[in-house]
Amino acid sequence: MAVMAYNDQLRSLLADVDCVLAFDTAADFLGLTNGGYRPAAQIFVNKRQNVEGTEQFVVPSLEALECEERGGLLCTTVNRTIVDLLEQNGDEQIITESLANYYDEHHGSFEGLKIPKHLWQRFEKYKKWAQEYYEE
Repeated sequence: MAVMAYNDQLRSLLADVDCVLAFDTAADFLGLTNGGYRPAAQIFVNKRQNVEGTEQFVVPSLEALECEERGGLLCTTVNRTIVDLLEQNGDEQIITESLANYYDEHHGSFEGLKIPKHLWQRFEKYKKWAQEYYEE
């Protein structure tokens, strides 16, 4: 019996869907998180589509999103994904892991991230947690 990896599962589910991976799903797909169970794939769409197993967020235009193709799917960029996670103020574990993995991958630096001013206070909160995440 073959084991289907999460990214393969996403590619199969979204193969013919006009969408961009969003939020937690984007963070997972980009390797910013350490994985976990997600009940539905979060995607940006420009109109609702009949795709079971997805949580859809309608945006005026997919082209206006900061995204890139990775592994056969469109996904928000690393920076956009982190900003979206902060903006959404969702799962603290996902935000902290995403920042911790970014920090680790960039040799102990958050340089390169462009965080909007209105999210600085939230970023500073998670930044501290991220810097200590792999020390414990």
